[in-house]
Amino acid sequence: MFNAISFQIILGAPLILYAKSIGATSTVIGILASFTPLMTVLQLPAARFLPVYGYRRFVLMGWGLRTIFIFLAAAVPLLWFVDDASKLVLLAASLFVFNLLRGIASAAWMPWIASLIPEEAKARFLSRDQIFVFLGSIVSLLISALLMTGPVEAIEYALVFLLSALAASVALIFLKKIPDVRTEEIMRHSSQAVPWRQMFFHPPFFSLVVFNLLFVVVIGSLAVFTVEYLHEFPGFNVSQVLYLTGVSFVGALASLPFLGRIIDRVGCKKVLAAALVLFGLVIAGWFLVASGVLPCKRRVIGILNFAAGAAGAAFNVANARIIFATMPLMGRNHFFALFTVITSLGLGAAPVIWGISLDFIGTFEATTGALHWKRHSIYFAALFVLNLLTILQSRRLHESRA
Repeated sequence: MFNAISFQIILGAPLILYAKSIGATSTVIGILASFTPLMTVLQLPAARFLPVYGYRRFVLMGWGLRTIFIFLAAAVPLLWFVDDASKLVLLAASLFVFNLLRGIASAAWMPWIASLIPEEAKARFLSRDQIFVFLGSIVSLLISALLMTGPVEAIEYALVFLLSALAASVALIFLKKIPDVRTEEIMRHSSQAVPWRQMFFHPPFFSLVVFNLLFVVVIGSLAVFTVEYLHEFPGFNVSQVLYLTGVSFVGALASLPFLGRIIDRVGCKKVLAAALVLFGLVIAGWFLVASGVLPCKRRVIGILNFAAGAAGAAFNVANARIIFATMPLMGRNHFFALFTVITSLGLGAAPVIWGISLDFIGTFEATTGALHWKRHSIYFAALFVLNLLTILQSRRLHESRA
């Protein structure tokens, strides 16, 4: 929960809004959003060191060092003697190193949890874990919105980023309380090397990778550019954007208490398909708003964000459950690292490509009947088509037990 309070600020809407306030373009916003997934490529070389340090020690070292750079990011808005362009460079540098350390340390996280939680309890654990993640996200956005009511000053952004750093520090205390995996046999089997080509084309693994790549291209940038769209739309101030973003976590919390039992009963594939259908409806709603068919009012945006939160929670739990079930015991660390690296490259590339595309479209406008085609409406239309392809790919997933 405290980790969620931290990353929802330093990697979420408050960061995007601050970057926009100091002149960031859509391309720059996309690059900042890409740091987190792109740095997970370091999981691949880091996986070989897990048997040396152990899961808990490895995560603690990386997450402890990354917290320092959140404190540095919190100082950037206070540099009154530095121009906005230089502040943007300093912010980007702090986030780059933060995500670099996070990417290395995260190599241990999923195999650690996979080893700790019994197979029959994973769906229930994941749904409860997500409840605390979304609670932390709501808390962070509510506090951020309260701190940034009305015209926003630099000191208010600094205080919000400081909250992120303090929450990350508290999270480290609880991280130390999670038991480590002591079984040498698990660590030995998990760290054995498997030929990369054979791993990649292992049929269940390959289908899972293609499915997740399609999904991250669709959803990987949605939270970023919907915030940008609202920030640019007249009538929405910073606090209103944050409150509306928080509605998505309310939607997630409303669905999470039931997800574990539903997944155990009907299986992951049906839940994934249902989540993608709901995402399709959400994307269609944003397209109608951006094209001028639906009004861009708080009630409409709140409904779209609530539905997106419910869909995201369902997808995350079911996807994590099927990921755990797909990874073989032999070479598990490497399978997790390879999967995370490949999908994270897609997740990192998505906001950059979409950001460049949005800037390239620029001020282009055209009208077809009731539809007003401009940069954000074109963006949402493209996401809708890709979401249809993702639904089709979900049928190819392998599920050993439904």
